[in-house]
Amino acid sequence: MPASLLLLALWLGQALLVFAFSKRMRGLRVSSDPASLSESAWPPLEVVLCLRGADACLPRLLEALAAQTYPAPWLLQVVVDSDHDPAWALLEPWRAREDAAWTELRCCTLLQRPGQGSLKCAALRQAFSQLHPSSTLVVLLDADIRFPANGLERCALSCLQPGVGAISGNRWFRPSAPSFGALGWSSWTRAVWNAGAVVLMTLLQIPWGGTLCVRRELVEAGDWSELLGRGLCEDTGLLGPLRQLELSYRFEPSLLMVDPDPAQPMLPLGRWITRQLLTARLHHSAWPLVAFHGFGSMLLLLVALFQGAWLAVLFYELGCVCLLCWIQVLLRPQDPLRVWGWLVGLLPGQLVDGLATLSALFRRHVSWRGVDYTVQFRPSRVVLRRDRGVEV
Repeated sequence: MPASLLLLALWLGQALLVFAFSKRMRGLRVSSDPASLSESAWPPLEVVLCLRGADACLPRLLEALAAQTYPAPWLLQVVVDSDHDPAWALLEPWRAREDAAWTELRCCTLLQRPGQGSLKCAALRQAFSQLHPSSTLVVLLDADIRFPANGLERCALSCLQPGVGAISGNRWFRPSAPSFGALGWSSWTRAVWNAGAVVLMTLLQIPWGGTLCVRRELVEAGDWSELLGRGLCEDTGLLGPLRQLELSYRFEPSLLMVDPDPAQPMLPLGRWITRQLLTARLHHSAWPLVAFHGFGSMLLLLVALFQGAWLAVLFYELGCVCLLCWIQVLLRPQDPLRVWGWLVGLLPGQLVDGLATLSALFRRHVSWRGVDYTVQFRPSRVVLRRDRGVEV
């Protein structure tokens, strides 16, 4: 089949995905009115932060949490990687503050460093064992997100929907005006990759741990704890434990976390994307579809370029820019359309996605926050082992 027809079929397939995403978004935006809940109906909840290293964004998140408007009592539990972790210096000013929105702030050190599973998962298992008895919902946050003042209300409203056991937002990268500098290329490359990832994660129900809210029963029952004991991340494998409890997962569009900061250079960005894809490979049943989308798209594009079908490639890329613009309109209609930025990051984003997918497919080692892990396959499960002597 000629490369031009293959590219047309590929674009039509991607257009169908975006169309399905549009319909899903319209359905997801039908949610409860906050005014419909009385003050007594808001459940107590607990926010869990797992910290390793002095994240420069952590003070911003703590400020946002201190200003939350959640109408019911809630607690903040922080698990820090070690007694000597630099995150303690950022936490110290908050430990004595009396004007913060939380009812109680509890900070502790990670007590056990198991030989398998990631350190973040170990910190979460410890935090879950120490939840306050009254906490009905548990909210997990990453230190680098921009959390709105009503973020906890949005989490609770969405997670209180009938039959829902877990909800999450997602990330949205909003680079500044496009440029041809190194960070300009990488920022728009990351934005292109992430826009496609949001579509797939929504349609395939892949949760995002950066803003994740779960019901208490998911913590105390099901297989989630067992998954945390051997896995790399806490979010991607949630569907199995949810189904066990006859609960569902829901993407919450109002919890889309916008990040306008520039990306890291291309090489570390590629490693970061590879790690995101590796979590899907290890913990989600839809990994074959994710891999086909990433690597198959890159392969068809390279075949078309090799065959000299330049006009077909041009029309395909312009069609992809139109799809990216439509995704932005669906998710961030208030932002100005920067068509030139999508053009700048499109081809690098497609190539990086394909290469990162290929890398994730065969990767046996992964580094995260200065710790190296080895992936070990067994007949019925995947085990992540922490390599000793490599922490920094």
